[in-house]
Amino acid sequence: MFSRQVLELTFRLLRNNNPQLAFALKKTIDTVHFAPPEATIGSHTGEMHLNTEVVNLLGAETVGKIVAALTDIGKHAVAKKDLPPQHIKILRGLIEDWAVLAEWILQHATSEKSAFH
Repeated sequence: MFSRQVLELTFRLLRNNNPQLAFALKKTIDTVHFAPPEATIGSHTGEMHLNTEVVNLLGAETVGKIVAALTDIGKHAVAKKDLPPQHIKILRGLIEDWAVLAEWILQHATSEKSAFH
């Protein structure tokens, strides 16, 4: 499952730095359904979305571009030393969440391919 908060924070961060990715995120935020309550019991807090729906709306390539864009923002922030440590920590968490989603995409693509062979 993927967090609504991660989608929204990423949108806010990218809207000035990468408007195309931000637009894709905004469309996803406006379209994606919340995961059913029974799917989130005990495993997640906050509003969650199913990975499959997020990936179907964004596409795997866009997820990769988001990871790259956030990583680039983090690299520049560390080099310039212009973000407080708390913001760097939040940015690191966003990068990790998106990277986990990218890994999920790879795992499911691999399992789907092996199911057909």
